[in-house]
Amino acid sequence: MRAVIVGEMAMRGWITLIAALGAASAASASEPTNLARAPSDMSGAEIDAYNEGRSANDPEYIRCRRIAEPGSLVKKSRICNTNAQWRVITDRGNQDARDSMEMLARGWSNSVEPKDSLMTEIKPK
Repeated sequence: MRAVIVGEMAMRGWITLIAALGAASAASASEPTNLARAPSDMSGAEIDAYNEGRSANDPEYIRCRRIAEPGSLVKKSRICNTNAQWRVITDRGNQDARDSMEMLARGWSNSVEPKDSLMTEIKPK
């Protein structure tokens, strides 16, 4: 039972790491033009001032999430992005999951051996 729990924790750590890396790459890819700094580098007061007068559904509205650090039960990172950036991150993650499931369905390989190149059965003499 303990091995299963440790395995699940390791998997969550990897998922968190991948999400954080995806957030960083998506943030750089779709950075709004009117921000002086990356949203994750802004203080809470700066984010509140930026969001003032914006609807929570506005694509430029900044939202922050706390994501657990891999290997730690307590430490969390604050990741902030605009709604549009979070949408890109979510869409990319969903596409990656679909691609992974398709690869598993194909059996980890998309190559097909030609029938004539397969080894014939070896019989003892």
